[in-house]
Amino acid sequence: MKRQKILRWIFILVLISIPWIYLASIWGKLPEIIPTHFGTSGAPDKFGEKKQLIYINALLSGILLGVYLLLINIYKIDPKRYARDLQGVFLKIGIAVIIFFVGINIFILNWTLQQHTVGLNLFLMLFGILFAYMGNIMHSIKPNYFAGIRLPWTLESEANWKATHRFASKIWFAGGILIALLAIFTEPTVMLFIMIGCIFIMVLIPAVYSYRYFKKEKSGQV
Repeated sequence: MKRQKILRWIFILVLISIPWIYLASIWGKLPEIIPTHFGTSGAPDKFGEKKQLIYINALLSGILLGVYLLLINIYKIDPKRYARDLQGVFLKIGIAVIIFFVGINIFILNWTLQQHTVGLNLFLMLFGILFAYMGNIMHSIKPNYFAGIRLPWTLESEANWKATHRFASKIWFAGGILIALLAIFTEPTVMLFIMIGCIFIMVLIPAVYSYRYFKKEKSGQV
């Protein structure tokens, strides 16, 4: 167990160090004044000193470490200890979040180097992959105070929670795959609106399902 924890920490630290390694490799190629924001056309519309990248990297690294530490220790602050049985799930979520934001960070650094938002389709594809992954593990999330579809009726009934998360797992996985596939072929600006619409549907449908389950349960039809 101790060996696994050490290997896991090495893996996490290696992941978090990737943007630093990439930043070091492109540092000499960056001008002193770099883009700090990009408009809808993909061209930069705000600029700043390149040392800001060090602060941004440091802030993101600190946040990712903080999120990871919170997720792997969240069971310790759960008053009813529901999260104790979900340590493996929270660990998977923590690693997925780190991989996702490390990828986002690499994209931003590359945009800064190229002075344009290149590869936006792949960037949006990452969101779809993340949603599909979350959907893949959603069915295994048991009732808790911290993660999942925490609606009044799911928190009130364990049967509702389980049914809702089994259903939502399919919706999120399918929705994530759809977003990832559409992102390959769709113009990025259009794809952004499509993705927002998909996310809205992915949230709304399980919520409606959960409420209908609640009404059926209340009337004794479940």
